[in-house]
Amino acid sequence: MDNKHLDEQIAPGRISSMPMDSSVTGHTSTARSSILTEKKMIEQHLLIEELGIPFLKINLNLHILKWNHSFVELTNMSETELRVYNLEELSLDNSIIYFSLKLVQEALVLKCKQIADFEDDDLLYRVRVIPFEADNMIYLLYEDRSLQRQFENLLTFHHQMEAVSHIAAGVAHELRNPLSVIKGFMQLAQLTNDHQKYYDTIMSEMNRMNGILEDFLSVSRKKMERRWQSPVQIMNSLVEIMKAECLLHDVEFSLHLTNTNKQVYVNESMVKQVMLNLLRNSVEAFGESNSNRILTIETSVEDEMYMIQVKDNGKGMPESVLNQLGKPFFTTKARGTGIGIPLCKKIIEDHGGSFHVDSTYSIGTNVIVSLPLGE
Repeated sequence: MDNKHLDEQIAPGRISSMPMDSSVTGHTSTARSSILTEKKMIEQHLLIEELGIPFLKINLNLHILKWNHSFVELTNMSETELRVYNLEELSLDNSIIYFSLKLVQEALVLKCKQIADFEDDDLLYRVRVIPFEADNMIYLLYEDRSLQRQFENLLTFHHQMEAVSHIAAGVAHELRNPLSVIKGFMQLAQLTNDHQKYYDTIMSEMNRMNGILEDFLSVSRKKMERRWQSPVQIMNSLVEIMKAECLLHDVEFSLHLTNTNKQVYVNESMVKQVMLNLLRNSVEAFGESNSNRILTIETSVEDEMYMIQVKDNGKGMPESVLNQLGKPFFTTKARGTGIGIPLCKKIIEDHGGSFHVDSTYSIGTNVIVSLPLGE
């Protein structure tokens, strides 16, 4: 028998050169990947729970699995309630839990995390819902942004008061006209001894004065809540103040309002603050040299948005200034703070709208503000 052939058959120490079964390799790789994924999930869970912010951990059936002391303080709930009731039951008597429940339902339907802001008076919480489908559980995180909101409100109110003090002279000037008319007719009534003849005219002028003062006071009130209201009505309430300001600075004022039955969900005071800031910027943009000063405000309805255009033929801005305009603390004014335009932009964007400035040097500036319309 051929020795070489025999050796190939019975040699026990020879290492086979055949490759390992691929199914075994694939199984090992899958197991390693599964372990790494599980380790990563555990690390994510621990990280969430160690952040120190209020959190709630629930399963897909909305039963509560875990919470921290910060969450108990936020919701004013007892730990007994959290142990006994599920999220849906707790939502019946707690507004932030009800808000969270709706967000959890959206996350389960869309199969992705959801983020939304919960507002209640001065409180503002950013609620994050993070589903872990592999673990059959969901995390709810609550970030307290109330102090930030309060700071922004104070900053807005500060600028609001600046605008009010600035236009006060214009309002006083505008009040002189009806006062002069009333004074003249009262003198005529005394001479003719016929007060009834001039009664209607005097009352009309007094109502006009009352309207101007009411519009002025509506701008100065510190209102922070949002509600559904007519954008046309908001603009109309500013007309007399804008006219007074333009009259005081020798500016021709033109207003073209588009009527709509739809409403906007806004903080009226903040929207008025934006409009008065734009009015002030336009008036100041004319400087001393312009002789033909024109300020135009036009509104329109486009794609379920209420569009407001504020156009002036002032000195405009070069591109280098326009590119810097939205940055905080950038200003071209000697006594400016550089907060006005960024604040206006943020107010409008917080209302779900957009804020755009288009300007050409020595031609003028056009600011376009949009606000979403509802029913």
